[in-house]
Amino acid sequence: MDLNKLLDKENLCIADKPSACISACPIHMDVKTFIDAIEQDDFKKAYKVMAKKMPFTRIIGSICDHPCESACVRNKLGGSINIHELEKSVVKIGLSSKKRTIPIPKNGKKVAVVGAGISGITAAFDLDKKGYQVTIYEKSHKVGGRIWDFQGDQLSKETIEEELSVMNKEDIKIKFNEFVDEKKLEEIVNNYDAVYIGTGVWKKDLKVNTQTFQVEDSSLFAGGRIVNQNSSVIFSTSSGRRAVISIDRYLQKISLTVARENEGAYDTPLKLKLDDIESVEAIKKNSLGYNKQEAIKEAGRCIKCQCTECSNVCVHLRKYDITPKKYIRQINHNEVIILGDHYANEMINSCTLCGLCGEVCPSNLNMKDIIQETRESMVERDEMPVSAHDFALKDMEFSNSKYFSMVKNQPGYEKVKYMFYPGCQLPASSPEYIPKIYKYLMENIKDGVGIMLGCCGAPADWAGRQDLLEKNIKDIRNKWEEAGKPTFILACSSCYSMFEKYMGDMKFISLWEVMDKYGVPEGNKIKENKILTVHDACSTRYNKEIQESIRNVATSLGYKIKELKFSKEKTKCCGYGGLVYFANREQSKDFVKDRINESNLDYLVYCSMCKDLFIDEGKKTFHILDLIYSDDLEKVALRKIPTLSRRHENRTLLKIKLLKELWNEEVNDLIEHYEFKLNIPDNVQNQMKDRLILLDDIAKAIDNAEKNKERFFNPENSHYLCRLRISNVTYWVEYERSKDEILVKSVYSHRMEIVEE
Repeated sequence: MDLNKLLDKENLCIADKPSACISACPIHMDVKTFIDAIEQDDFKKAYKVMAKKMPFTRIIGSICDHPCESACVRNKLGGSINIHELEKSVVKIGLSSKKRTIPIPKNGKKVAVVGAGISGITAAFDLDKKGYQVTIYEKSHKVGGRIWDFQGDQLSKETIEEELSVMNKEDIKIKFNEFVDEKKLEEIVNNYDAVYIGTGVWKKDLKVNTQTFQVEDSSLFAGGRIVNQNSSVIFSTSSGRRAVISIDRYLQKISLTVARENEGAYDTPLKLKLDDIESVEAIKKNSLGYNKQEAIKEAGRCIKCQCTECSNVCVHLRKYDITPKKYIRQINHNEVIILGDHYANEMINSCTLCGLCGEVCPSNLNMKDIIQETRESMVERDEMPVSAHDFALKDMEFSNSKYFSMVKNQPGYEKVKYMFYPGCQLPASSPEYIPKIYKYLMENIKDGVGIMLGCCGAPADWAGRQDLLEKNIKDIRNKWEEAGKPTFILACSSCYSMFEKYMGDMKFISLWEVMDKYGVPEGNKIKENKILTVHDACSTRYNKEIQESIRNVATSLGYKIKELKFSKEKTKCCGYGGLVYFANREQSKDFVKDRINESNLDYLVYCSMCKDLFIDEGKKTFHILDLIYSDDLEKVALRKIPTLSRRHENRTLLKIKLLKELWNEEVNDLIEHYEFKLNIPDNVQNQMKDRLILLDDIAKAIDNAEKNKERFFNPENSHYLCRLRISNVTYWVEYERSKDEILVKSVYSHRMEIVEE
């Protein structure tokens, strides 16, 4: 894994970027926290938020020219939040006593400030806090400059004097009635380590760096109206504060420019979608400003700007309460430092890899690709938990074994132009449809249609097992070449995405496009207009051809389609993708529930796993093949989903059926036969489902126990307990034996090798 590339992608996430109001404020007051405090009726906290960034809080808070309001995203939705009026209300209601500060030892450096206006006193105040000996040169008899112009309704004389009293301290020397001209300035520059000039105007044109406020390469710095060229109070405050940062760096011989990109006002990269935001008019103020309740109501209009596009739609991100930025940092931590953390591993394996986050992200940051690469890296480092994907990989192995895999040309054809590839999950879930589909294809398509049974390799891809994936793809490719390179007809959405991703040089088309082209059997066409809502498979997110074909087929059968809010390119995952169904069953169910709760209408799907998972949670769901071929739609829409064992059996029986009926071939070695009959109650069936235990696993364990007497006997209940290790899994079975059958009482499995002394 390229960690530098990974960290670069981290910067694409804008979840923690400041809102427009904060970035537009040149001193970057935390407006969101400020407003939130008001909304919670905590005006003292709101005042502290102001004071943290705003010097001379009662003054600046009362006269600020509020550029934040111009940037507020509510401008077109009822008007911007009246932030300035809220500031004035907080100054009146939430005033807190000033904290006593511990005097900072002086560092021996002297800095002069020319001009005691807004920028000058801000600079002097900050320089003093950094330990510099400050001397102010002021042409008048008092500090404050044009602050006194606001004396009246906005500011009382007492407030101004109280706020500026902080300048009356021994550490800050003030020389009143000192007019500084060019000659005097030159003298001052020569006598101090650094000088800040904030006089408002200056006759001589100063060549000031607008980022660092340094005049050329000298010890002289300038700010306020000299630089800003406007009368903005808050920008003058900001320039004084930013100039101090430069002076401090200059005197410490540190770069003046490094890591200062986001100082002052700037355009935030935070972008928001406002389509669903209700327009709310601003609270009208009286001549005295907002009272407490009015301020609270106005604060309530704030939409708390933050990018949550991905977490709003993704169950996984909400479950772990994590942003993509933090997620990437966690991955980096897992890769570099801890090298395999249980919590991080679980989180990484709980993503469905559906890609919806990338679709809704304003920065096009797709966690799917990152997590996919992370899983591959974990496999390479031997840090992938065996239990996460073991069953799915064994299921893939089964599908590519003699028990299911096969390639046959259409009867009577030595060579075919097309090859029907149903995938492994459709035959496992609804094997009865495969012969019907194959018959349909043979009847409608000339030049011959073969059939290939097997798994496309999606489980290996999702699990990060590139070794198994490459082997699987090589096998498909070899069979394809031996068959004369026919065009694949794909029934599975995951198969289609795998062919697109890894086998793009082959020709392939979806079954649904074929059916849309040639038409479907008329037998199940309905007369009434039944409404269905389509759940698009997440693997077809950007496949418009498949999406439209499904809708066309359903419409041709007489159904009306109502789209879900999240459909087509914005569709959600059913909870099976990425092997989450095996790695984190609870998370998988959360995905299912999130999806089926979007609509009360019956669902139409074209992925068998989508159907099975939805039905398992009680959602009435039709597969598109149900509409075409089923004789009992009501029954099939809520039928009990096949067990894991039954899914294996369905595949094998399908192969046997096809070989016998179409090619007159008998196969007798695909079904295991045992000398006993198993009785497995429903509670044990549930244990098997939860523990990913197959019927064949139980049968093998009991068969071994019975033949080799490798079992424990409990005389109190006459139960036997046996175990058998198959590959890397140990199975435990408790059973009771009678003449006619074996009653299974309990089952368990774990990945721990038992060593006997």
